[in-house]
Amino acid sequence: MGAGTRPGLPPSRRSEQHVAGRGGLRSLDSTRHGAGSPVRTTTGHNHLMSRAPYVITALFTLSGAAWAIQLGIAPEPFAPGAAAVLALGLVIFVVVADAGLLLSRGRWAPWLAGIITIAMMALAVVIDDITVWAVVGLVAGALTLAGLAGPWLKGWIRERPSAQGPGPKAMGVVFGALALVPAVALSSPSGLQPAHGILGGAGLLLAWGYARAHLWALWGIRLVLPVLALPALYVSPWPGKILLAGIVGVTVGLSWSRQAFLAVSPLMSRLPGPRVAVPPSTEDPSS
Repeated sequence: MGAGTRPGLPPSRRSEQHVAGRGGLRSLDSTRHGAGSPVRTTTGHNHLMSRAPYVITALFTLSGAAWAIQLGIAPEPFAPGAAAVLALGLVIFVVVADAGLLLSRGRWAPWLAGIITIAMMALAVVIDDITVWAVVGLVAGALTLAGLAGPWLKGWIRERPSAQGPGPKAMGVVFGALALVPAVALSSPSGLQPAHGILGGAGLLLAWGYARAHLWALWGIRLVLPVLALPALYVSPWPGKILLAGIVGVTVGLSWSRQAFLAVSPLMSRLPGPRVAVPPSTEDPSS
């Protein structure tokens, strides 16, 4: 009788115990599932979960590119200029969401990607000529929504907000200013006026400046953006007036919040006193 076996066991049980005693986390289950198949393994599952964010981001990017091509080759009912600006706005938001999904891993990124995906898929309702690119955009968009709604991003996206990151109101200012780019196209689908181009360009510039923590961009959103919106509102049809007025109003309102101000002027930079610790004096006070 070999060492490490128990008396009274049948030969099959002795061999199982011998295998387990020699190191094995394997048992007779390995013979049922095939040689070399461990009973418990999470390697394949972990590998799939680690690849999921890249697959979801790729599908989301594919959907955005497909809809941009659709607007380029068959933009009706949008005028060519409005379709080009709308495609530009969608591409900008896709790039921003991609950076959020893969780089910052912020909690806002899946929400933004989901909203943009739904907005792009809604174009199928208004587009007159559905091409193969629209079908690709719809299929990739549906797979993107399924990936965002599933458990595939769990453990990848941060569960808590960054302690040093901007708050939701500050993020709303950036997204609101960026939203003016596609909004001017949606506000006047039959054709854009110079006032639309000025408002969309100003929104893009101010969003970039505010994201770079420039104080001039914050004051530009607060004071200049409402003034630039007036001519665009005047030349837009009534549905476009409501759309632009709503976006500008919400963006300007958020810009006057304390959180939006602190995003470009941190509290620590305005505290009184020296910023570098002063070493204690070594002089004898009695001297």
